[in-house]
Amino acid sequence: MIIKTVLALSTLALSSLAMAADIPRFEVEAICKEITGGSRDMFNFCIEQEQKSYNQLRDKAESIDPRTVSYCTEGVGDSYEVLLFCIEDESDDENEPANSLKSFSFD
Repeated sequence: MIIKTVLALSTLALSSLAMAADIPRFEVEAICKEITGGSRDMFNFCIEQEQKSYNQLRDKAESIDPRTVSYCTEGVGDSYEVLLFCIEDESDDENEPANSLKSFSFD
């Protein structure tokens, strides 16, 4: 009985680990250098924003659906800030009804 309980708990623990999202590794310093055009202040700001976003993603990785990370990673380039925005936006969409698509109007 004890062995069955231990096996069941181990399986449960492993399955929850498998659902944790892997946060991709971006070359943040190279990207910040490229997009800031040599400005030291802008480079430092870029690094700070990317670090802040990465830390948020890392801290909530266990609650992020890996499929969302995969989907968002394909379209964001190499930015943790944009990746975080996409993941949060996609997570918000999960709470909306399926027929809640917005429409565009020229009026």
